[in-house]
Amino acid sequence: MTLEQYLIFLAITLAWMFAPGPATLFSINNGIRYGARRAVLATFGNILAFQILVLLSILGLGVVLAASTIAFQVLKIIGALYLVYLGFKLWTAPVVAFKENNNFNQQDAGQFVLFRRAFLITLLNPKALIYISALLPQFINVDNFEIVHLLTITLTIALIQFIAFASYAMLSSSIQVWLKNENNGRWFNRLSGSTFVGFGAALGLSDR
Repeated sequence: MTLEQYLIFLAITLAWMFAPGPATLFSINNGIRYGARRAVLATFGNILAFQILVLLSILGLGVVLAASTIAFQVLKIIGALYLVYLGFKLWTAPVVAFKENNNFNQQDAGQFVLFRRAFLITLLNPKALIYISALLPQFINVDNFEIVHLLTITLTIALIQFIAFASYAMLSSSIQVWLKNENNGRWFNRLSGSTFVGFGAALGLSDR
């Protein structure tokens, strides 16, 4: 892979990772609800899931998924239902008013739960697997790749993903004080929940 190819890949990955979507919204939601530290740690769930998608694409499963209507539809429905479920959980989450010295550690989800949710949001998105399966062959030969190229690709993806989601999480955590009002917290839960339900509906009703 030449430097020019790498820079193109870098630009595409930056645009993909910073684009609004369920994973970025989840990082923003976590930053506001739980604070920067817990939100940033949760992003490793997204990173791990995306690395698995890269591996699956190299194994050719992304191509199989793109070719199989049934497999695509099944995974799409599972992913959509999970987003709707997550939206319901956020809608019904307890309202905890922000107080001085309260870093939201006593909210409705522990660190592992946040990690697991982030992991599943990314892993259960069939379009992400198809996207990476279409992207990788443009920059590496997936049938005869060199380990250096593969490591360059995977580490670049992981680093950009961490920077993107961690940035969203840290910036959003700065407005925790907005939840000082319990009514604001209630509306925040409803807005977050309905948005995830909307993402789920959009995924479930979307074409390829």
